[in-house]
Amino acid sequence: MQIRIFFLLLLSFGSLCAAETQKTPQDVEVLANTVSKEDTLVHAVGNVVLYSPKYLITADEAYYDQANGDLELFGNITMLEGVSYATRSGHTKINLNTDKGVSDPLFFVDESTNVWIKCENAVLNPDTYVTQKSIVSSCNAQDPDWKIAFTSGEFDKENKWMHLYNPVFYAGDMPVMYLPYFSFTTDKTRRTGLLKPEFGMGSKEGFYYMQPIYFAPDINWDLELKPQIRTSRGEGMHGTYRFVDSAYSSGAITTGYFSEHKQYAEDENLKNDSHYGLKVTYDRSTLLSSKYDTLEDGLWFDINYLNDIDYYNTMSKDTSSYDKLATSRLNYYIKHDEDYFGLYAKYYIDTSKISNDSTLQELPTFHYHHFANPLLVDNLLYSVDYKANNYTRKEGITAFQNELDAPFTLYFSLLEDYLHLSISENVYMSRIAYGNDDTQESEGKYWRNYHKLSLYTELSKPYDNFYHTMYFGIDQILPSKEEENGYIADFITLNTLAKSTTFSLKEFFYNEDGEKKVSHTLKQIYYSDYDYKYGDLENDLKYYMTDRIYLGHNLHYSHEFSKVSRNQVSVNYADDIYSASVRYTFQDKVYKENTIYKVNQSTTQKKDYSYVTFYADTKYFTHYNVFTSVDYDMQDDQFRSWGFGFKKTMKCWDYSVQYKEKTTPKLTSASIDSVSRDGIMFMFNLYPLGSVGYEFAKESEQKL
Repeated sequence: MQIRIFFLLLLSFGSLCAAETQKTPQDVEVLANTVSKEDTLVHAVGNVVLYSPKYLITADEAYYDQANGDLELFGNITMLEGVSYATRSGHTKINLNTDKGVSDPLFFVDESTNVWIKCENAVLNPDTYVTQKSIVSSCNAQDPDWKIAFTSGEFDKENKWMHLYNPVFYAGDMPVMYLPYFSFTTDKTRRTGLLKPEFGMGSKEGFYYMQPIYFAPDINWDLELKPQIRTSRGEGMHGTYRFVDSAYSSGAITTGYFSEHKQYAEDENLKNDSHYGLKVTYDRSTLLSSKYDTLEDGLWFDINYLNDIDYYNTMSKDTSSYDKLATSRLNYYIKHDEDYFGLYAKYYIDTSKISNDSTLQELPTFHYHHFANPLLVDNLLYSVDYKANNYTRKEGITAFQNELDAPFTLYFSLLEDYLHLSISENVYMSRIAYGNDDTQESEGKYWRNYHKLSLYTELSKPYDNFYHTMYFGIDQILPSKEEENGYIADFITLNTLAKSTTFSLKEFFYNEDGEKKVSHTLKQIYYSDYDYKYGDLENDLKYYMTDRIYLGHNLHYSHEFSKVSRNQVSVNYADDIYSASVRYTFQDKVYKENTIYKVNQSTTQKKDYSYVTFYADTKYFTHYNVFTSVDYDMQDDQFRSWGFGFKKTMKCWDYSVQYKEKTTPKLTSASIDSVSRDGIMFMFNLYPLGSVGYEFAKESEQKL
């Protein structure tokens, strides 16, 4: 668009040297090789350029009546209207005062979307173009990949809506579909209207159709409704209200209801014949801090309610949930200089239970933290962390827990900063008061202190062809005093550390250009008080062969069982045409995660895990993107998920074909089962009309 305007301006400036210029009283300027005037009629011939407050026009010949604003143009006519609309024509008559006229033939382009209309004749109005015997497309105008031919139509320039009557859809030159009426918008801005529908066909659910309806009456809020029907299963509707109530806060409310057909619910043995829920989210980065410059605070919550897991699974054809536990969260914090205060809450809904009265809730948790500060001398630092946790429920034991953690750390630098030493004394206390249960003690107490010594060095050295940095450290944790009284429930978390020594090595290698080539981490924990002293040796190696290829290897070796407990190898490649990633993971049942916290020494996995994940795609074929993904369980010798497909992308359209497999849970009257769904999806997208898809799928049940 900018090039075209520049060309026209250049042409007009070039004609100033040889052309006669006539400025009209109607604020219209005409430039041409030859300009003559008789009374109020201006006649321009050769390289005509006409300027008005609304149009920039070029033509071979023009007649302009200054008295009434009539303009008639002949030959190679180009009209630019604003920054978005351009037309080409052989003959045009238009009144510049009323913006009404006719044009034959007409080629119109919406520069913002590349949508064009070609017609034999058109009626020009201030806000619309009315066309006859027309073609519309967004593809190459010479040989469009798709087009729509229609007998008559109207383009609303103000609202950017295209209305077509008796349209015939063509793929190339082949007609594929006829409709009595069709309309679409070329406007990409947020506005009220219908969104892209979803539909498909399932062997059990029948024909599926969902039509989203979008309302945007105000800049600060909108509403989206999603009515749907599944002919063999049921009907429902979901809706989302979104709002922005300030420059630093926003939220959304989503709710919905789906009613199952009685026969479907009985055949599938569903626990409920209707599914409903509510979700409220809100994020505000500033509350009190908007009034007090020394404060920083924020509020965030995500509230969820649902009667069973199928509420998620019926929201659309692609939504699914595998977690039987729906969690609501609320977080608020406020920070002032060196102090932090937090208020948190968690509420759980267990969809596998008939009643939620026995589900343990965390309502609320109060958190205070004082950041590290010098105490008496600069290298002696202290901090304080306090938490109050309230665990509550209607049925079963409840608890209120107080926790205090206070470390004091002394730092030293030795040998001209080649060696660093820190010594810390850590005090931790917890008191738990129980309620709602007379069978256990009413309280529990725990306190401990431990010493931590850290000795480490950070070194770097340049070589002829590379640069090497290294960190080596030893962390010694020495529990000193520990005392436990009363009853400690299994849901109470205590900050208990094991007596241990951790050896850590981290190193990086860089080439001459400063690019990282190798990273290496080695970690070994020695447990002084465990029956078996050595944790798994952990080695992590990453090698960046080129800027495209990256290799990774993570290995855990169990000294106790004298074998590899976990082994993961990954290869990644990416360039402008190809990308691929393959990862193999083996995890033995004897694998234990390295941790400095006390754990049950007999804790192991129930079985071995061995699986391969793979993903690849390529743009090697012009206009095509071919992709595939695999998640294969080698231990059980089955595919957990897999899919493949391709997508063809052109200037004005794209389509994709893919096969995919997924598993979704459903809540039955007896338990939670799963449904394995295999299907082929076809998706077509015509710019800017939108997309249409079709999915053919089959389902099979699995008992969990």
